[in-house]
Amino acid sequence: MKTIGMIAEFNPFHKGHKYIIEKAKSITGADNVIVVCSGNFVQRGEPSIYDKTVRTRAALSNGVDAVFELPVYYATASAETFARASVKFLTDIGCVDYLCFGCETENIKILPVIANVLNKEPYEYKELLKNHLAEGVSFPKARSYALKKYLKNTKNINEDETELTLKSPNNILAIEYMKAIKYFDSNLKPLAIKRVGADYSSKDITYDFVSANAIRNELKKKHNIKPLVPSNAYKFYDNTKPLFLSDFDQLLGKALLSSKNYDKYLDVGKEFANRIFNQKILYTDIENFIKQIDSKNNTKTAISRALLHIMLNLKKVDVMDAINNNYFTSARLLGINRASNLISIINDNSKIPLISKFSTHYQNATGLDKKLLDIQLYADNLYRLVYMTKYKEIIPNEFERQIVVK
Repeated sequence: MKTIGMIAEFNPFHKGHKYIIEKAKSITGADNVIVVCSGNFVQRGEPSIYDKTVRTRAALSNGVDAVFELPVYYATASAETFARASVKFLTDIGCVDYLCFGCETENIKILPVIANVLNKEPYEYKELLKNHLAEGVSFPKARSYALKKYLKNTKNINEDETELTLKSPNNILAIEYMKAIKYFDSNLKPLAIKRVGADYSSKDITYDFVSANAIRNELKKKHNIKPLVPSNAYKFYDNTKPLFLSDFDQLLGKALLSSKNYDKYLDVGKEFANRIFNQKILYTDIENFIKQIDSKNNTKTAISRALLHIMLNLKKVDVMDAINNNYFTSARLLGINRASNLISIINDNSKIPLISKFSTHYQNATGLDKKLLDIQLYADNLYRLVYMTKYKEIIPNEFERQIVVK
């Protein structure tokens, strides 16, 4: 029996996700698909458009056999931490053969070449990187410049091709996944599949396969997304309501007022913390504040992610504690296909304890496990609070949330 592992946000699950799952099964002949998925907050520094149970239901109805939650302190982290934690999880549950992921590049072979350079950091590359950083450019830009020159000099790869590859968030994550497989000496076999349809950031809905960004944009405009997603997913979306970054404006404002030492938070450096401190008196809402504290050294996504960490009280020290203790103290199952036998296989092979009932596990948790569960609970409680105050509806808390069984 072969099993595909995927790392996803499904924000929301759409036709492109379904295509990649079906393509991966066709290529590998795999029987099962296991996904480690972001929960109620995602890597772009925003709340998920729909809550994790809704997105789990959509995934299980479209070819996924098991969905596990990627804890919020990894799900909202930088690309390298996000990728390492996800790869570690899929490696440690002990039954995944392939790591499948989408990418934008036509030349898939360039991805492992770049990943290998970044893992080994040859002397010539490091010198190029050091020189560009000395010019005062941001680290992502300096790395891009150094890679372009190094690959041209040593691999005869056109600089434009390298630059185009590094412009896509999906390609960057694909490279980070390959780096992580090497880093952990994992047995996962990487399987890159070219995305079809609209570009990752496109808002164009005329494609057969539109981007998640376009779907979120349509939801923000209160348009019907039924034609844009699989029918087996839409039936779940139609019974819930979306949340957007702007819904958290007041919570972030309160968090900014409640703290002075911003550089203790995940992905917030000293210089950036000073910018936040100096500008917080002008805070009105998240989108405008991102523009106020923008700088050439930070992308909009990086800024949004840092602000989210302040709001969620995600501290660097807590994340490092988790990483230094083998990344995971437990594995939370969000949903399972009853026709699969994955649970018994995972229980027999996993290095990570499986949470079968959250309330029981939480009651018995101690030490680091308890601290990490509390961090996750705080984030989920904020998401639930915002949803209920916006829509005047009561939804289950984490102790009441049931594992989805299809």
